[in-house]
Amino acid sequence: MINLKKLMLVMALMTLANAGLAEVNIVASIPDLGVMADRVGGERIKLTVLASGREDLHGVPARPSFIPKLHKADLLLTLGLDAEHAWLPALAAEARNINIMEDREGWIEVYEGVELLDVPDVISRAEGEQHAEGNPHINIGPQNGRIMAENIAYALMDFDPEGSEYFDENLTGYCSELDALAASLKSRGSSLAGQKVISYHADISYLAKFYGMEVIGTLEPKPGIEPTARHLARLAKDAQVQGVSLVIYNQAQPSNLPKKFAQRIDAVSVKIGNMVGAISEVDTWQKLQQYNLDQLLEGAGQ
Repeated sequence: MINLKKLMLVMALMTLANAGLAEVNIVASIPDLGVMADRVGGERIKLTVLASGREDLHGVPARPSFIPKLHKADLLLTLGLDAEHAWLPALAAEARNINIMEDREGWIEVYEGVELLDVPDVISRAEGEQHAEGNPHINIGPQNGRIMAENIAYALMDFDPEGSEYFDENLTGYCSELDALAASLKSRGSSLAGQKVISYHADISYLAKFYGMEVIGTLEPKPGIEPTARHLARLAKDAQVQGVSLVIYNQAQPSNLPKKFAQRIDAVSVKIGNMVGAISEVDTWQKLQQYNLDQLLEGAGQ
């Protein structure tokens, strides 16, 4: 026979033991934010990641299974800068969780503090898919890791003040790793400085700046606009004059065009990852940065 009093005592003790361990329900738009939240939040969070990492950042398929996950979320981590504007705000609204809708306190954008690049002077539909506040592809810039992690930590501290000391301790250790990584990458990638490159989409600005590479154009004539023969002919001529060495694309973009274009201008095509999970072995943000540098160095023959 079950001793009801004893059972109730055990349950009460378990409740007391767990009282200091609040669980924050986190949903991350992409794996990069998920792995960072996991490192900072540790045992005080429950984590769900929407994108697999293999998709186009701007076009993650809006799956019905996302809705209940978003409905239960306390915080929704996003890159911001309209990176996920084509799929995430509508999903958040559909989930009927007012706290994590765009511009609400639970909608967290991790770009705050990043030195933004490619801020347009003029906003016009004729210029393609522009991002009014700046280039949103901050996650593949090694210089941005610490800032992204800090913004996630601050959001957790605001939501769960009792866990602040825990989050801060985790953040300090994680940032030490990220700082060491950035220094190592900068040293290993020093030979890339001055390399002239072309990308498929306007998505490597932060990566190029970190290594000192110069982006002289994109295969897309405008962001989100399909390449045309006329544009590619002009770009090829310019690339040959300027001595472009690498044509860079990611796993979510068609590979045939960058490979053929690289051959056309006597350059090398290089496939990088656009986020954690781009390939199976890239399961942390640090590995993403290391993988991308390895690909760039191999393409450059170094």
